[in-house]
Amino acid sequence: MTLTTMTSDQEHIRNDNVKRFDEAATDWEEKPQRVALARKVAEAIRQAIPLSGAMQVLEYGCGTGMVSRALSQDVRKIVAVDTSPRMLEVLRRKAEEEKIGNIETLVHDLTRQPLPDKDFDLAISSMTLHHIPDIEALLHQFFAALKPGGYLAVADLVTEDGTFHDDNNGVAHFGINPETVRDILIKNGGLDIGAQEIHIIEKHSENSAMRRGYPVFLAWCRKDITHDT
Repeated sequence: MTLTTMTSDQEHIRNDNVKRFDEAATDWEEKPQRVALARKVAEAIRQAIPLSGAMQVLEYGCGTGMVSRALSQDVRKIVAVDTSPRMLEVLRRKAEEEKIGNIETLVHDLTRQPLPDKDFDLAISSMTLHHIPDIEALLHQFFAALKPGGYLAVADLVTEDGTFHDDNNGVAHFGINPETVRDILIKNGGLDIGAQEIHIIEKHSENSAMRRGYPVFLAWCRKDITHDT
């Protein structure tokens, strides 16, 4: 595959994702499974990371901000970033309704351009990696945005067979191998690395009444204070 073809494929996936999530934003939280997953991810982050009221947090691929909203009382500030403007519109409305005042939203594609702010104590992402063609590059950007000694936590589907999504447009990977994430964290100087299954999403199989479970993992680490990103 040529570099031109790879770039074209990545652009196609980006465009598909923005279109899909913009269209889904209004009703995104209508599915109880999504709400339950966000709660599980937030609770797993609380257990894995020593949160404090002084922390500035980055969430990338935040969607309507269910994880950010759940963690908002545990930290000082959250910068919630997504490529979908409509998802962020819903987040702002929900935050206002829930009287959450410490979430700032930003439309930004971190796969195209780094964030100017590199002063985060924690970077988090939930169910985003499998939509990103080059997950190693994205995780590197997370490390670059962290203070020395900052923390990183990412949640995503464990490798599956492509049946999780009804439509795989905009899907770059059929789940992620947690060991792949662990290796990338090590390569970037991650310390105190952990990874564990935190939830199972149950869905009906296509054209069947049978339900199938899709595991979700959380991987986390601390940034080495001496590692140059």
